Parts: sequence; C-alpha cells; structure tokens
Amino acid sequence: MDNQSGSVERLGPQARLQGELAKLESQNRDIWVLSIFAAVVLLLGGLSFLVPSSFWQLNQLEVRISPQVLFLVMMVVMVVALYTMRRESEVRKLRLVNLQQTLSAQSEFSASMVDSLTNVFSRSFLRELLQGEIARAERNKRPLTLMMCDLNHFKEVNDRFGHLMGDYVLAQIAGILKSCVRGSDYVVRYGGDEFLIVLSETDETGAQIVHRRIEQKLADWNGSNRLGDFSISLSLGLHQHIPGQSAEQAVAESDVRMYSEKARLRAAMASSAPPRIS
Repeated sequence: MDNQSGSVERLGPQARLQGELAKLESQNRDIWVLSIFAAVVLLLGGLSFLVPSSFWQLNQLEVRISPQVLFLVMMVVMVVALYTMRRESEVRKLRLVNLQQTLSAQSEFSASMVDSLTNVFSRSFLRELLQGEIARAERNKRPLTLMMCDLNHFKEVNDRFGHLMGDYVLAQIAGILKSCVRGSDYVVRYGGDEFLIVLSETDETGAQIVHRRIEQKLADWNGSNRLGDFSISLSLGLHQHIPGQSAEQAVAESDVRMYSEKARLRAAMASSAPPRIS
C-alpha cells in the first residue's frame, strides 16, 4: 500500500473505535437516567412497605415524611449514583486508553511488516513468517520451497540512470514477483536488491514453474524498453525445505544456490564479454 492508503487504514479503525465509544457513552447515560429513576421508585416503594403509616391512609397514598429525611434519602441516592457513574467513567477511560494503545501497536507492527518502497513484506517480518510456515509445513507434511532472487547489474542501473530510477526498478521487479505467485505465497525484500519468495505447499518442481513465469514476465517488461537498451535479469536460487532445518539454514541454502546460479551465468557469458554481473 502507499503511504496515503496506509494512513487511511491506520486512522480508519481509530475513527470507528471513537464512534463506537461515543455511542456507548450515550447509551450509558440513558441507562443511568433510567437506573436512577428506578432506584428512587424502588426506594420509595420499599419505604411504603417498611413504614406504611407514613405513606398509606385508608388505601390512599399519603406521603408523610419529614423534609430532612426525604432530603437525606435523595442525597444518599445521588451520592451513590454519582460515585458509580464516576467509577464507570474511569473504567471506560482506561478501556479506551488500552484499546488505543493496542490499536497503535498493531498499526506500527503492520507498517513495519511492509517495505514502503516495494510494497512487499520487509525482512523484519521474515523470521516470524518462516518459523510459522516451516512449522505448518512439517506439521502437515507438505513441501515448502524458498526462492532467493537477486537483480543482476543493479549497480549499473543506479550508476547509469540514477537512484530514483533504481528505486523504480526495484518496485517494478517486486510487482513482477508478486504477480507470479499465489495469494498464499510471500514475497519479502531480503536486502537492497534481493528478494525472497516463500512458496507454501510447493515442491521444487512447482517452484520451477514459478521460475519460468518470472523469467517470462521479466522478458515482457524488458521488451517494453523501460530502460532503453538496458535489460534487467535475475539470478534465482531454489531450495526445498528439509524437515528439521531451521529458518536460517533454509534461507542460507537458497542464498547459496542463488549465488551458484549467478556464477553460472557469469561463466556462461564470459566468452562473449558481457557486462559484468554484480
């Protein structure tokens, strides 16, 4: 999401929360008015039974109570009601503060999960993500494959076209990667120009299909001459998770395979003296 939409998402729940709490306060006021009225009625009714001579004469209601006693009763009722309302208000205020703090923490955590430039998950979320996916894959005995992706010649993009164009290319590549995976998969910005794709319930054969899909989409993107005669390529390393392997080990293995692929491409192009892959 962009910054503007992210701000709307953060403010939206807070606005709804404030609206709900305002509605709740209005309802609480109505309830308290009815409660006080009911308490007075019940109190007078109780007194009419406890001290009938002060209320009933010949089956007719005649309230005979001194002003001092009536004033005292009313004061007791009002003090109890005010104390209860104040206590309820303080509890509601504490609840509001706790809800706002929780919402703020959730918003900050959600913002930290997404890389603002590429709109994919950030590396700070990777450890938690991988641990959960590995645990689920091993529990369900389903495959899990990681794909490390590195942009070739990216330093040359920055040197030749500037860092703004470099940022544009990173965002475009991230969009290509996201378009080639399912909603249940994850694209993570692992480093400056490196991305890690987490393919849930996918073996290496399925990952190869994603690999070919990425290459085709990247070829189409290069064919649109976004950078003139300069073409972007990727080195991809696939690794299917081995049960018992930690998240760090799985990532390291996919990283090793990516660099092996980069070395293979460098060696294959050495005879024709291509631009150096960096």
